[in-house]
Amino acid sequence: MLQSQSASDSTSAEAPSAKIASSLSERIQNLLAMNDTLSQPMSEKQIAILKTALDHDGKVSKTDYDQAWSNYQQCIIDKGYAAPTSTMYANGIRGTITQTDVEGRGDDVFQKTQDDSSACRLSEYLYVDEMYRLSLGNPNLYSDRSEGLVDCLKRNQLVNPSYTAQQYEKEFEENGTVYSKQLQQHSPNEAWNLSKEAFSFDFDDGQVQYCFATNGLDVKTWGPESDEGVWYPFRTNNQ
Repeated sequence: MLQSQSASDSTSAEAPSAKIASSLSERIQNLLAMNDTLSQPMSEKQIAILKTALDHDGKVSKTDYDQAWSNYQQCIIDKGYAAPTSTMYANGIRGTITQTDVEGRGDDVFQKTQDDSSACRLSEYLYVDEMYRLSLGNPNLYSDRSEGLVDCLKRNQLVNPSYTAQQYEKEFEENGTVYSKQLQQHSPNEAWNLSKEAFSFDFDDGQVQYCFATNGLDVKTWGPESDEGVWYPFRTNNQ
């Protein structure tokens, strides 16, 4: 079940309400300052987009977000693969997880595609994606992902004002517990649907999932039989 892979992503070692930076612009400045130390530095195209955002209070435009994705796709194509795909959410937000199917070509081929995809993502897209999602889903720049998610849910009136990150984390754990129990008498998909009742909000609501996605939680991949956003690197007709 892919949800279990994301459980560690829902929390942070940082204390609650700690911030990534004091502002979007400061976060960009920090990213640019550390670029020379990265094992895979940002390309000039990604750097240019981030520098443009500095002229707009650190906010990446939708046009530049889409351009960075296009640059990432072209990087992958230039390495001989089909263009990468992703899950999609409200307002054109792309998911953060790339599920790769090399169609039986073996572990070495799978690892090579993952390494190549990671290099292109780091070079062309990752930090633009981060900044765009922060501006929409976590404008208060909470370093704890649960804090950012709950803040988004509250700002969009999707949960009660008293709802907390701690409550979300308890519900997340309960979701996993219910899923395991329901598997004893239901199919994986039925168990998953029942387990979502652990949350205080409508997990399948598009705006709820938008809050997850803009906080880096690609919930469309959490289902036990999800085929959302699967990339087939050796197919020429990926959609």
